[in-house]
Amino acid sequence: MIHSGTNLIDGIPVEVIRKRIRCINIRVKADGTVVLSVPKWWATLRQGEAFLREKWKWINKARTEVLARPAVLRAPVTDEEIESLRSLLDELTGLWSVRLHESGVTWKIRRVKSIWGTCHIRKRQITYNAELARVPRELVEYVVVHELTHLKAANHGPRFYALMDERLPGWELLRRKLNKREFEPTTPVPPKPVRLVQSDFTATLFG
Repeated sequence: MIHSGTNLIDGIPVEVIRKRIRCINIRVKADGTVVLSVPKWWATLRQGEAFLREKWKWINKARTEVLARPAVLRAPVTDEEIESLRSLLDELTGLWSVRLHESGVTWKIRRVKSIWGTCHIRKRQITYNAELARVPRELVEYVVVHELTHLKAANHGPRFYALMDERLPGWELLRRKLNKREFEPTTPVPPKPVRLVQSDFTATLFG
């Protein structure tokens, strides 16, 4: 049975931690170490181990990907990089707002993890992910057009895709590059750990 602290399972180091959390979490660090966090109050180490072993094949695959992945999962952007991004977004959002006849659009930058941008249609406000600071200009432009298009089509339905085809031909390739991170970061920095999160015993990979 596993114990709190460092364990060795099939030759792979697994760090087990008891924490005040609501669900069992598994994190794969950049060096390949697996970190298992088990809720302190409602779950036992035995339950944590059972779930770990149930997902072991999946974890091994994710671990292999982490160890082989280039430095595209990066440290937090700096204030200087955000200022540079602000200048670029000011240019692109202004340019495309005029081009698409969208007036009264405001925008802001936030440090978020899982999305590149969101659009609050009623407020006509776009929120951009600070991580765009290390994304090539053409992909940032895709995000700008994508979010502005939501002012005409709220959902990702046929009308939205038709507008994107008209406004930015080739956008699907740009979306793929962005979402799969098939690009070289504009500012190369060391990779940060990748998290594997098991929420209510449902496995999800963020990266």
